[in-house]
Amino acid sequence: MNAAFDRHTPQVVLVIEDDYALASDLRSDLTDIGLKVVGPAPNVEKALKYIEDFPQIDVAILDINLGGSMVFPVADELSRRNVPFFFATGYSREVVPPRFADRIFVEKPLDKAAIYHALLECQSPTEQATMLQTNLVLSALPPRENELIQPHLKPVRLAQGDVLEHQFGEITALSFIETGIVSLVALSLDGSQVEAGLIGREGATGTGLLEGDWRTSYNMMVQIEGTARRIEVDSFLRLTKKAPRLRSLLTSFSRSLGIQISYTALANGRYSIEQRLARWLLMLNDRADDQALNLTHEYMAFMLGVRRPGVTGALHVLEGERLIRSIRGKVIVVDRDGLIRKAHGSYGIPETEYERLMGFPLKSTGSVARNTVTSGSISAGSQSQGLSGMPKEALSPPR
Repeated sequence: MNAAFDRHTPQVVLVIEDDYALASDLRSDLTDIGLKVVGPAPNVEKALKYIEDFPQIDVAILDINLGGSMVFPVADELSRRNVPFFFATGYSREVVPPRFADRIFVEKPLDKAAIYHALLECQSPTEQATMLQTNLVLSALPPRENELIQPHLKPVRLAQGDVLEHQFGEITALSFIETGIVSLVALSLDGSQVEAGLIGREGATGTGLLEGDWRTSYNMMVQIEGTARRIEVDSFLRLTKKAPRLRSLLTSFSRSLGIQISYTALANGRYSIEQRLARWLLMLNDRADDQALNLTHEYMAFMLGVRRPGVTGALHVLEGERLIRSIRGKVIVVDRDGLIRKAHGSYGIPETEYERLMGFPLKSTGSVARNTVTSGSISAGSQSQGLSGMPKEALSPPR
């Protein structure tokens, strides 16, 4: 179990459940692993009272139907207070208002292992941002090189649609992506364009500078908003003479990006729109660290180089196979393993090559656990273990 992930296990849990036996069992299970339980609350009024009386709640577990009343006023209040929560219910996502469509669902009958992973998932927004805003290249630097580069890094916001580098323009800065995704958009002489590759927290823009190339052949466009650490070119080039590990990592990343671009060409030439869309969503999911992706049909069509009706049809196919859920402006990954099968071999080789070249995986352990809960892919073996069947050190709350 990832140690950093365990440190953020919530300590105070609000349980909202109207089934007395189920609520009692859940309270007992959570108490056994050292968590403090508030409740259980059997109705909306009692739940709101608990929220008012216990401002230190770290996370909440919500049943949807409480004696005939829906729990959504409680979910609204928790959202207003920035308290993370997830649904533990027998209902499907279709009954949930769009504002809660990206929340974790744990289906009844409750699987203890799924509850545990959902609790790990539900860090507070501040803690989650701290964990996510980490560039893998910068994280892999030795302390001496890290001390050298930190004073030159400037935090910046990445807004969707921003162009960080213009085709044939001079590179003036490198951006180490922390959150969000940047697309390499290839443009032809007649103005046609398509996404040729993408960069997230696993790398940086401007790596051609290591080969003496000050220009880029692509538009570097922000596809999903986020954050980055930016360094001016002059400072970067001076640092590479003193930081061999930084230079080595960025050279390896540049090689892995070239591999990714070549397999994007293969996917565009040999695979169906549904298979290409499945691959693309997996690549975004790897880098966004979230199963909910803010994407419009128009933007997906632009990035994949297809007509909008083609994307709409492909989304309907993936949704019909219960691999994703598509709502206005958002695509939610429901079954990651199913998407991998749907990609039919177009996904996987660039990701494996990245790990071989860089020495660490593109997707974090925490991300894998997060998607496991959402996809409902916890094995039958883990269901029988329950919370008490896990290693004691993995279950201990933070101290």
